[in-house]
Amino acid sequence: MNLKDVFKPLDEAKFNVYHLNSLLITTLGMFTISYNTTFVAIEIDNLSKIFHVSGILFVLLATSSLYAAVIGALIFGFISNFKGRKAVYGYEALLLSIGSILGSLTNNAIEMILTQFIFGIGIGGDFVMSPIVLGEFAEARDRGKLLAFAVGVTGPLGSVASSLVILALNSLNVPTDLSYRIVLALGSIIPASIIYLRRKVPESPRYLARIKGDNEELKNVIKKVTNSDVSVNADLRDRTPWFELMKRYSWFIFLAGLLWFLDHMVNPGGVFSLALVAKPIGITNLALFSLLVTVLASIPGGLLNLALIDRWGRKPLEAIGFLGMGLSLIAFYLLKSFILSSSGDTLAVIGGIVLGLYHFTHNLGPANISAAGIFNVELIPTKIRGIGSGLVVAIDRTGALVNSAIFPFLVSNFGLGLAVGLGGFLGIVAAIATLVLVPETKRKPLEEATGEDRSFKEFEEVEK
Repeated sequence: MNLKDVFKPLDEAKFNVYHLNSLLITTLGMFTISYNTTFVAIEIDNLSKIFHVSGILFVLLATSSLYAAVIGALIFGFISNFKGRKAVYGYEALLLSIGSILGSLTNNAIEMILTQFIFGIGIGGDFVMSPIVLGEFAEARDRGKLLAFAVGVTGPLGSVASSLVILALNSLNVPTDLSYRIVLALGSIIPASIIYLRRKVPESPRYLARIKGDNEELKNVIKKVTNSDVSVNADLRDRTPWFELMKRYSWFIFLAGLLWFLDHMVNPGGVFSLALVAKPIGITNLALFSLLVTVLASIPGGLLNLALIDRWGRKPLEAIGFLGMGLSLIAFYLLKSFILSSSGDTLAVIGGIVLGLYHFTHNLGPANISAAGIFNVELIPTKIRGIGSGLVVAIDRTGALVNSAIFPFLVSNFGLGLAVGLGGFLGIVAAIATLVLVPETKRKPLEEATGEDRSFKEFEEVEK
């Protein structure tokens, strides 16, 4: 029996109401994460003043969600692998909502750190679960587009919403010790609204077939999603021990994690931090700067990614994105240090163009490919996709932590030139690694992309 034939109705289905519903409840989680993390990036200095903190507490205020996300990714990844996607999907949205609403009630730094920790566990869970659930139901033709949409459009929209709320509250002269409560309270509404919808999502047909071995429920789910009948006359379970699969696919898990890790090492949250870039080019309002960058660069880059990802493929876009990020970093440093030493209008215009290219290529490439979980879903087989995705996201969040520590250290001890130059170099290295190491998976059924169909045939032949 050909394994791909079982999932053919899913892979060849036209975009339908189920896909739309799945896309909606997936993207709203990313919207919330982006909304919250943008708020923290913009308001971290104000929060430190409100809570009168510095040193280690200031660091934890900015990074506690990153530590928590590592834990959340591993927990959700392991449970979804052995108990099913449906067993945990929705609880990450609950944690996002609880973390936000409790954050709006905090009165000191310790409380805020704890609520960001709760939110961070939800981030880790969502980064694991949403790509898996969306990807395992998606049609092969548009799977890249659907996965990228969750980040390429809704992520930047979350940033826009956060910036607009902050700007609106500032224009109304709302006190800072009240405005952060309003921003976080508003951020709890969307994840709360999708908890029930996520809990009602049917179990993944690929989990049912390859891990649980429930053929009857498999047929029911495929019928529900595609309105097509499928004939199943064999045991489809992947009977390879999971630890053996982990060894066999360790390279792809490492590769997916490495690319996401490198994305952070040349990431706007660190190398192009708002405070570092906005003020030198003449913009003092960080919320306004974030809004302009997102609308003029990030969203257009994401939209172009959506148009090309299932035509050109993941590999060329990822490589172009990394290369553009790396070259933009180097160009910005050269312009700032050697060509445009003043802070006049010319620097603001040219510097803004370079920064725009950086954010544009970031969203054209890795922000909406490796950081959208596409490689987790398409390179790791069903039986260990939960565990593998948990490890990839843990590597990703570790990259964010390393970046948050190493960039300030490099700037303080070696100057901006080395810090930015290193980021540019890593961007170029990541582009080369993508071209050399990453297999192309565009428009392939998941079973073909991961090699599951081949191993299933070999197993059947041995059984015969």
